[in-house]
Amino acid sequence: MIVGVLALLGVITLVLSGNSNSTAQPPATTTTTTSRGSAEGALGLDKTTEPSAETKVGTGAFRQQRGMLTIEVTRIEQTGGRISLTVSATNASTARMTLPVTGIAVLDNSNRTYVAASSQWDGLLVQGGKTSGTVTLDEKIPADVTTLTLSFTQISGQFAPTGAAISVTGIPVPR
Repeated sequence: MIVGVLALLGVITLVLSGNSNSTAQPPATTTTTTSRGSAEGALGLDKTTEPSAETKVGTGAFRQQRGMLTIEVTRIEQTGGRISLTVSATNASTARMTLPVTGIAVLDNSNRTYVAASSQWDGLLVQGGKTSGTVTLDEKIPADVTTLTLSFTQISGQFAPTGAAISVTGIPVPR
């Protein structure tokens, strides 16, 4: 156990020092973590045999620009079929735009639709500004889903995209 802690401290020191000899990262990656719900569980000291929730994370830059608005998904988390997306919006115009949570919809590759059940999303996007947040879907996705399309369908503002909508397609679901 002490060797594991020392190795972890070495990795943390390397990351904080910024002295990494790594090459460019691929555009999307997936990691898996296990949550056991306690500090002992996180350290692997928990001796219970309860099933744990596995979180799979995909990262990348999945974006779409329409007019003066750019939407980007940078992180996809999947825990037991539950999906959370980390999303940013950039307004390059000289007027504010509004992207309400009620106008967020997600379509999967089998044409099933989901809405935002909960989110940490500020729908007001000031002129020349950027906002980011997390959108969590209302339902678990089936195991056969491989990609998602995130859409904002109720955008308002002087320079909002034509049709008041924008979609980011081809967002991979981490497995």
